[in-house]
Amino acid sequence: MNLNARSNARNQDFSVFTSRIDTADLGPLIESSLPDQGHIEVRRDVPGKHHSQHDSETDETLIVLAGHLLCYWDSGETIAGTGSVVAFPAGFTYGTVALDEGATYLIVFDQMKMPFDG
Repeated sequence: MNLNARSNARNQDFSVFTSRIDTADLGPLIESSLPDQGHIEVRRDVPGKHHSQHDSETDETLIVLAGHLLCYWDSGETIAGTGSVVAFPAGFTYGTVALDEGATYLIVFDQMKMPFDG
């Protein structure tokens, strides 16, 4: 899969956004990512692991710590690599696929405090 060709997301739906952050120091990243009320899940997916399209009752923000993750939805897709942040609002339907080297990422449930612009 050509990562460069897909990295230009067809982000027609601006309720989904992407940004980049530094993942070198996880302590401050996790602390700044915690929602006022909610939790964070750490997930590791092997190459090719597919999470079918689904929606959530809360906002979900994915923060990629290592590897690449294809995030897709009805009107577009984006490839999220190390340091990428992809946020989906509650009720939004999306799926993911871990690419060639797999992916390790955080999933922040509920509204995330945003310590960066994006």
